[in-house]
Amino acid sequence: MKVSKKITLLSLSLAGFVLLTLPQAGKAFELKEDWAFKGGIRYENGKVSKINNGYEVNIKVLDLPSTSKIEWTVSLNGEKQNTSFLAEERTVSKTEDKGRFLHFYIPYGYRGDIVVEAKSGTEVKTWSTKVVDDVDSDTAKSGYFVLDGDQILESSWDSVNESYVTTLPTVISGKSVVAWREEGTLNLIKPGRIARQYNSSGLYVKLSPIFETASWLQSNQNWYYQKQGQLVKDAWINNQGTWYFMDDEGVMFNQTWLYRGGSWYAFKSSGAMISADWLYDNGSWYYLKDSGSMATGWIKDGGSWYYLNDSGSMATGWIKDSGTWYYLKDSGSMATGWVKDNGKWYYLASSGNMLRNTYTPDGYYVDDSGAW
Repeated sequence: MKVSKKITLLSLSLAGFVLLTLPQAGKAFELKEDWAFKGGIRYENGKVSKINNGYEVNIKVLDLPSTSKIEWTVSLNGEKQNTSFLAEERTVSKTEDKGRFLHFYIPYGYRGDIVVEAKSGTEVKTWSTKVVDDVDSDTAKSGYFVLDGDQILESSWDSVNESYVTTLPTVISGKSVVAWREEGTLNLIKPGRIARQYNSSGLYVKLSPIFETASWLQSNQNWYYQKQGQLVKDAWINNQGTWYFMDDEGVMFNQTWLYRGGSWYAFKSSGAMISADWLYDNGSWYYLKDSGSMATGWIKDGGSWYYLNDSGSMATGWIKDSGTWYYLKDSGSMATGWVKDNGKWYYLASSGNMLRNTYTPDGYYVDDSGAW
Protein backbone atom coordinates (compact mmCIF):
# COMPACT_ATOMS: atom_id res chain seq x y z
CA MET A 1 0.00 0.00 0.00
CA LYS A 2 2.83 2.37 0.83
CA VAL A 3 4.50 1.68 -2.49
CA SER A 4 1.24 2.21 -4.34
CA LYS A 5 0.69 5.51 -2.53
CA LYS A 6 4.17 6.73 -3.44
CA ILE A 7 3.58 5.87 -7.06
CA THR A 8 0.27 7.72 -7.01
CA LEU A 9 1.81 10.86 -5.48
CA LEU A 10 4.70 10.76 -7.93
CA SER A 11 2.28 10.39 -10.80
CA LEU A 12 0.28 13.38 -9.61
CA SER A 13 3.45 15.47 -9.24
CA LEU A 14 4.62 14.62 -12.74
CA ALA A 15 1.19 15.34 -14.15
CA GLY A 16 1.20 18.76 -12.50
CA PHE A 17 4.68 19.48 -13.86
CA VAL A 18 3.55 18.57 -17.35
CA LEU A 19 0.56 20.89 -17.08
CA LEU A 20 2.83 23.75 -16.03
CA THR A 21 5.47 23.26 -18.68
CA LEU A 22 3.56 22.20 -21.77
CA PRO A 23 2.34 25.05 -24.06
CA GLN A 24 -1.23 25.98 -23.28
CA ALA A 25 -3.87 25.78 -25.92
CA GLY A 26 -5.35 29.05 -27.16
CA LYS A 27 -7.36 30.85 -24.53
CA ALA A 28 -10.42 32.91 -25.31
CA PHE A 29 -9.79 36.66 -25.14
CA GLU A 30 -11.31 39.83 -26.54
CA LEU A 31 -10.19 43.07 -28.19
CA LYS A 32 -11.63 46.44 -27.28
CA GLU A 33 -10.70 49.87 -28.62
CA ASP A 34 -9.72 52.68 -26.27
CA TRP A 35 -10.05 56.24 -27.64
CA ALA A 36 -8.28 59.36 -26.46
CA PHE A 37 -10.92 61.37 -28.37
CA LYS A 38 -14.58 60.43 -28.54
CA GLY A 39 -15.72 62.53 -31.49
CA GLY A 40 -15.67 61.44 -35.11
CA ILE A 41 -16.53 57.79 -34.40
CA ARG A 42 -19.49 55.90 -35.87
CA TYR A 43 -20.75 52.69 -34.23
CA GLU A 44 -22.96 50.07 -35.83
CA ASN A 45 -24.31 47.04 -33.93
CA GLY A 46 -22.16 47.95 -30.96
CA LYS A 47 -18.92 47.97 -32.97
CA VAL A 48 -16.97 50.84 -34.43
CA SER A 49 -17.59 51.02 -38.17
CA LYS A 50 -16.03 54.35 -39.20
CA ILE A 51 -13.59 56.86 -37.75
CA ASN A 52 -12.43 60.24 -38.92
CA ASN A 53 -8.93 60.53 -40.30
CA GLY A 54 -6.14 61.59 -37.95
CA TYR A 55 -6.76 59.21 -35.03
CA GLU A 56 -4.56 56.99 -32.89
CA VAL A 57 -6.12 53.83 -31.51
CA ASN A 58 -5.33 51.85 -28.37
CA ILE A 59 -6.60 48.29 -28.83
CA LYS A 60 -6.94 46.66 -25.44
CA VAL A 61 -6.54 42.93 -24.90
CA LEU A 62 -9.03 41.52 -22.38
CA ASP A 63 -8.89 38.21 -20.49
CA LEU A 64 -5.34 37.25 -21.48
CA PRO A 65 -2.34 36.94 -19.11
CA SER A 66 0.44 39.45 -19.70
CA THR A 67 2.86 36.56 -20.23
CA SER A 68 0.91 35.16 -23.17
CA LYS A 69 2.48 35.89 -26.52
CA ILE A 70 0.46 37.77 -29.12
CA GLU A 71 1.22 37.93 -32.82
CA TRP A 72 -0.17 41.14 -34.31
CA THR A 73 -1.03 41.71 -37.95
CA VAL A 74 -2.13 45.06 -39.38
CA SER A 75 -3.66 45.37 -42.85
CA LEU A 76 -4.52 48.54 -44.79
CA ASN A 77 -6.99 47.99 -47.62
CA GLY A 78 -6.16 44.29 -47.53
CA GLU A 79 -2.37 44.70 -47.63
CA LYS A 80 -0.36 43.54 -44.63
CA GLN A 81 1.91 46.20 -43.12
CA ASN A 82 5.14 46.32 -41.16
CA THR A 83 3.55 46.16 -37.72
CA SER A 84 6.59 47.52 -35.90
CA PHE A 85 6.40 50.58 -38.12
CA LEU A 86 2.76 51.34 -37.39
CA ALA A 87 2.22 50.03 -33.87
CA GLU A 88 3.75 49.17 -30.52
CA GLU A 89 2.62 47.31 -27.42
CA ARG A 90 2.02 49.39 -24.30
CA THR A 91 0.88 48.82 -20.73
CA VAL A 92 -0.77 52.24 -20.35
CA SER A 93 -3.14 53.81 -22.89
CA LYS A 94 -3.34 57.49 -23.85
CA THR A 95 -6.27 57.78 -21.44
CA GLU A 96 -3.95 56.37 -18.73
CA ASP A 97 -5.88 53.12 -18.52
CA LYS A 98 -3.61 50.26 -17.46
CA GLY A 99 -3.57 46.88 -19.16
CA ARG A 100 -2.22 45.41 -22.35
CA PHE A 101 -2.61 47.54 -25.45
CA LEU A 102 -1.54 47.76 -29.05
CA HIS A 103 -1.03 51.46 -29.74
CA PHE A 104 -1.78 51.81 -33.44
CA TYR A 105 -0.75 54.84 -35.52
CA ILE A 106 -3.14 55.40 -38.40
CA PRO A 107 -0.99 56.88 -41.20
CA TYR A 108 -2.09 60.49 -41.45
CA GLY A 109 -3.91 61.10 -44.70
CA TYR A 110 -4.79 57.43 -45.11
CA ARG A 111 -8.38 56.64 -46.08
CA GLY A 112 -9.76 53.13 -46.30
CA ASP A 113 -10.11 49.84 -44.43
CA ILE A 114 -8.05 48.83 -41.40
CA VAL A 115 -7.95 45.32 -39.94
CA VAL A 116 -5.95 44.48 -36.81
CA GLU A 117 -5.52 40.78 -36.06
CA ALA A 118 -4.30 39.35 -32.74
CA LYS A 119 -3.28 35.71 -32.49
CA SER A 120 -2.49 33.92 -29.22
CA GLY A 121 -2.03 30.20 -29.50
CA THR A 122 -4.88 28.95 -31.65
CA GLU A 123 -7.17 31.83 -30.74
CA VAL A 124 -7.48 34.67 -33.27
CA LYS A 125 -9.38 37.93 -32.77
CA THR A 126 -9.80 40.82 -35.19
CA TRP A 127 -10.67 44.47 -34.90
CA SER A 128 -11.61 46.46 -37.97
CA THR A 129 -12.84 49.87 -39.06
CA LYS A 130 -12.88 52.26 -42.00
CA VAL A 131 -11.01 55.58 -42.01
CA VAL A 132 -12.87 58.42 -43.72
CA ASP A 133 -12.78 62.20 -44.00
CA ASP A 134 -16.17 62.54 -42.36
CA VAL A 135 -18.09 59.84 -40.48
CA ASP A 136 -21.32 61.33 -41.80
CA SER A 137 -20.20 60.73 -45.38
CA ASP A 138 -19.81 57.47 -47.28
CA THR A 139 -16.85 58.87 -49.22
CA ALA A 140 -13.41 57.70 -48.19
CA LYS A 141 -10.94 59.69 -50.23
CA SER A 142 -7.34 58.57 -50.04
CA GLY A 143 -4.96 61.50 -49.75
CA TYR A 144 -1.80 62.70 -48.06
CA PHE A 145 -1.08 65.81 -50.14
CA VAL A 146 -3.02 69.08 -50.05
CA LEU A 147 -2.70 71.37 -53.06
CA ASP A 148 -2.92 75.14 -52.97
CA GLY A 149 -4.54 75.35 -49.55
CA ASP A 150 -7.48 72.96 -49.52
CA GLN A 151 -7.56 70.51 -52.44
CA ILE A 152 -6.77 66.95 -51.33
CA LEU A 153 -4.74 65.16 -54.00
CA GLU A 154 -5.67 61.50 -54.40
CA SER A 155 -2.78 59.21 -53.46
CA SER A 156 -2.19 55.54 -52.79
CA TRP A 157 -0.37 53.80 -49.97
CA ASP A 158 2.74 51.81 -50.94
CA SER A 159 3.03 49.25 -48.14
CA VAL A 160 6.37 47.90 -49.39
CA ASN A 161 8.14 51.27 -49.23
CA GLU A 162 5.88 52.64 -46.48
CA SER A 163 5.13 55.76 -48.50
CA TYR A 164 2.38 57.58 -50.37
CA VAL A 165 2.44 57.67 -54.16
CA THR A 166 0.71 60.25 -56.33
CA THR A 167 1.12 62.39 -59.45
CA LEU A 168 1.50 66.15 -59.09
CA PRO A 169 -0.44 68.01 -61.81
CA THR A 170 1.33 70.04 -64.47
CA VAL A 171 -1.55 72.50 -64.93
CA ILE A 172 -3.68 74.30 -62.33
CA SER A 173 -6.53 76.65 -63.30
CA GLY A 174 -5.28 76.66 -66.88
CA LYS A 175 -1.76 77.74 -65.89
CA SER A 176 1.36 75.61 -66.33
CA VAL A 177 3.07 74.67 -63.08
CA VAL A 178 6.86 74.93 -63.03
CA ALA A 179 7.21 73.31 -59.59
CA TRP A 180 5.38 72.62 -56.34
CA ARG A 181 6.73 74.10 -53.12
CA GLU A 182 6.28 72.21 -49.86
CA GLU A 183 4.84 74.48 -47.18
CA GLY A 184 7.36 75.70 -44.61
CA THR A 185 10.34 74.44 -46.61
CA LEU A 186 12.37 75.20 -49.71
CA ASN A 187 11.66 71.76 -51.09
CA LEU A 188 10.69 72.28 -54.74
CA ILE A 189 9.10 69.31 -56.50
CA LYS A 190 8.68 69.04 -60.25
CA PRO A 191 5.23 67.97 -61.53
CA GLY A 192 4.84 64.25 -62.14
CA ARG A 193 4.87 61.04 -60.14
CA ILE A 194 6.30 61.29 -56.63
CA ALA A 195 6.59 59.12 -53.51
CA ARG A 196 6.73 60.48 -49.98
CA GLN A 197 7.57 58.63 -46.79
CA TYR A 198 4.88 58.52 -44.14
CA ASN A 199 5.13 61.49 -41.75
CA SER A 200 4.53 60.27 -38.20
CA SER A 201 4.04 63.85 -36.97
CA GLY A 202 0.51 63.59 -38.30
CA LEU A 203 0.59 66.39 -40.84
CA TYR A 204 -0.46 66.57 -44.46
CA VAL A 205 2.15 67.52 -47.03
CA LYS A 206 0.89 70.92 -48.20
CA LEU A 207 2.04 72.08 -51.62
CA SER A 208 1.71 75.41 -53.42
CA PRO A 209 2.22 75.89 -57.17
CA ILE A 210 4.99 78.00 -58.67
CA PHE A 211 4.03 79.32 -62.08
CA GLU A 212 7.01 81.63 -62.80
CA THR A 213 10.03 80.22 -64.61
CA ALA A 214 12.18 82.43 -62.37
CA SER A 215 11.21 84.05 -59.08
CA TRP A 216 12.28 84.95 -55.54
CA LEU A 217 11.40 82.75 -52.57
CA GLN A 218 11.64 83.70 -48.90
CA SER A 219 12.25 81.41 -45.93
CA ASN A 220 13.33 82.28 -42.37
CA GLN A 221 14.17 85.88 -43.37
CA ASN A 222 16.47 84.65 -46.14
CA TRP A 223 15.89 85.11 -49.84
CA TYR A 224 16.34 82.42 -52.48
CA TYR A 225 15.94 82.37 -56.25
CA GLN A 226 14.49 79.60 -58.38
CA LYS A 227 14.84 78.99 -62.09
CA GLN A 228 12.73 76.33 -63.78
CA GLY A 229 11.81 74.86 -60.41
CA GLN A 230 15.34 74.59 -59.02
CA LEU A 231 17.14 76.78 -56.49
CA VAL A 232 20.08 78.72 -57.89
CA LYS A 233 23.19 77.93 -55.82
CA ASP A 234 26.76 79.23 -55.89
CA ALA A 235 26.04 81.46 -58.87
CA TRP A 236 25.26 84.99 -60.02
CA ILE A 237 21.79 86.03 -61.13
CA ASN A 238 20.68 89.18 -62.92
CA ASN A 239 17.22 90.31 -61.91
CA GLN A 240 15.79 93.37 -63.65
CA GLY A 241 19.27 94.71 -64.39
CA THR A 242 20.69 94.18 -60.90
CA TRP A 243 23.20 91.50 -60.01
CA TYR A 244 22.87 89.23 -56.98
CA PHE A 245 24.93 86.32 -55.74
CA MET A 246 23.43 83.14 -54.31
CA ASP A 247 25.71 81.15 -51.99
CA ASP A 248 26.27 77.39 -52.01
CA GLU A 249 23.05 76.85 -50.03
CA GLY A 250 21.05 79.10 -52.33
CA VAL A 251 20.85 82.01 -49.85
CA MET A 252 21.08 85.49 -51.35
CA PHE A 253 24.41 87.04 -50.33
CA ASN A 254 23.82 90.30 -48.45
CA GLN A 255 27.06 90.73 -46.51
CA THR A 256 29.46 93.52 -47.45
CA TRP A 257 32.28 91.70 -49.21
CA LEU A 258 32.54 88.63 -51.43
CA TYR A 259 35.76 87.25 -52.92
CA ARG A 260 34.97 85.50 -56.16
CA GLY A 261 37.12 84.58 -59.15
CA GLY A 262 40.13 86.57 -57.94
CA SER A 263 38.18 89.80 -57.32
CA TRP A 264 36.35 91.44 -54.44
CA TYR A 265 32.70 92.48 -54.77
CA ALA A 266 30.53 94.49 -52.40
CA PHE A 267 26.78 94.34 -51.77
CA LYS A 268 24.04 96.45 -50.27
CA SER A 269 21.87 95.16 -47.44
CA SER A 270 19.23 94.47 -50.12
CA GLY A 271 21.63 91.98 -51.70
CA ALA A 272 22.17 94.14 -54.79
CA MET A 273 25.75 94.22 -56.02
CA ILE A 274 27.37 97.69 -55.91
CA SER A 275 28.78 98.86 -59.24
CA ALA A 276 30.24 102.14 -60.56
CA ASP A 277 29.99 103.63 -57.10
CA TRP A 278 31.86 104.36 -53.88
CA LEU A 279 31.50 102.37 -50.67
CA TYR A 280 32.50 103.61 -47.21
CA ASP A 281 33.39 100.67 -44.98
CA ASN A 282 35.20 100.61 -41.61
CA GLY A 283 36.64 104.10 -42.00
CA SER A 284 37.85 103.75 -45.59
CA TRP A 285 36.49 104.48 -49.04
CA TYR A 286 36.44 101.87 -51.81
CA TYR A 287 35.41 102.05 -55.43
CA LEU A 288 33.51 99.31 -57.27
CA LYS A 289 33.88 99.31 -61.03
CA ASP A 290 31.11 98.86 -63.60
CA SER A 291 31.68 95.11 -63.39
CA GLY A 292 31.27 95.28 -59.62
CA SER A 293 34.86 94.26 -58.92
CA MET A 294 36.80 96.38 -56.43
CA ALA A 295 39.22 98.86 -58.03
CA THR A 296 42.90 99.26 -57.21
CA GLY A 297 45.40 101.78 -58.59
CA TRP A 298 44.33 104.93 -60.43
CA ILE A 299 40.69 105.62 -61.33
CA LYS A 300 38.99 108.69 -62.73
CA ASP A 301 35.60 109.63 -61.35
CA GLY A 302 33.69 112.86 -61.89
CA GLY A 303 36.63 114.52 -63.65
CA SER A 304 39.11 113.81 -60.81
CA TRP A 305 41.76 111.15 -60.31
CA TYR A 306 41.92 108.91 -57.25
CA TYR A 307 44.35 106.27 -56.11
CA LEU A 308 43.23 103.00 -54.48
CA ASN A 309 45.78 101.00 -52.50
CA ASP A 310 46.31 97.29 -53.08
CA SER A 311 43.70 96.68 -50.34
CA GLY A 312 41.27 98.81 -52.32
CA SER A 313 41.15 101.61 -49.75
CA MET A 314 41.33 105.16 -51.12
CA ALA A 315 44.68 106.89 -50.51
CA THR A 316 45.15 110.42 -49.11
CA GLY A 317 48.34 112.43 -48.66
CA TRP A 318 51.60 111.53 -50.44
CA ILE A 319 52.01 108.37 -52.50
CA LYS A 320 54.89 107.17 -54.64
CA ASP A 321 53.91 105.39 -57.82
CA SER A 322 56.48 104.14 -60.34
CA GLY A 323 59.16 106.38 -58.81
CA THR A 324 57.01 109.53 -58.94
CA TRP A 325 55.39 111.37 -56.04
CA TYR A 326 51.73 112.44 -56.05
CA TYR A 327 49.61 114.20 -53.50
CA LEU A 328 45.99 113.18 -52.77
CA LYS A 329 43.75 115.65 -50.99
CA ASP A 330 41.64 114.75 -47.98
CA SER A 331 38.81 114.06 -50.43
CA GLY A 332 41.11 111.57 -52.20
CA SER A 333 41.27 113.56 -55.44
CA MET A 334 44.72 114.07 -56.97
CA ALA A 335 46.18 117.56 -56.42
CA THR A 336 47.71 119.78 -59.10
CA GLY A 337 49.47 123.12 -58.74
CA TRP A 338 50.78 124.36 -55.39
CA VAL A 339 50.08 122.46 -52.14
CA LYS A 340 51.36 123.22 -48.64
CA ASP A 341 52.34 120.32 -46.40
CA ASN A 342 54.07 120.57 -43.01
CA GLY A 343 54.90 124.24 -43.62
CA LYS A 344 56.51 123.70 -47.02
CA TRP A 345 55.23 124.32 -50.51
CA TYR A 346 55.31 121.78 -53.33
CA TYR A 347 54.27 121.99 -56.92
CA LEU A 348 52.31 119.27 -58.76
CA ALA A 349 52.20 119.28 -62.55
CA SER A 350 48.91 118.96 -64.43
CA SER A 351 49.52 115.19 -64.57
CA GLY A 352 49.84 115.19 -60.78
CA ASN A 353 53.56 114.39 -60.55
CA MET A 354 55.63 116.46 -58.09
CA LEU A 355 58.33 118.70 -59.65
CA ARG A 356 61.92 118.32 -58.40
CA ASN A 357 65.18 120.24 -59.08
CA THR A 358 63.49 122.57 -61.51
CA TYR A 359 61.57 125.81 -61.88
CA THR A 360 57.78 125.87 -61.58
CA PRO A 361 55.71 127.41 -64.41
CA ASP A 362 55.43 130.59 -62.34
CA GLY A 363 59.21 130.88 -61.84
CA TYR A 364 59.97 129.34 -58.43
CA TYR A 365 62.72 126.80 -57.90
CA VAL A 366 61.97 123.52 -56.08
CA ASP A 367 64.80 121.38 -54.71
CA ASP A 368 65.42 117.64 -54.86
CA SER A 369 62.76 117.02 -52.16
CA GLY A 370 60.28 119.04 -54.23
CA ALA A 371 60.05 121.78 -51.59
CA TRP A 372 60.21 125.46 -52.51
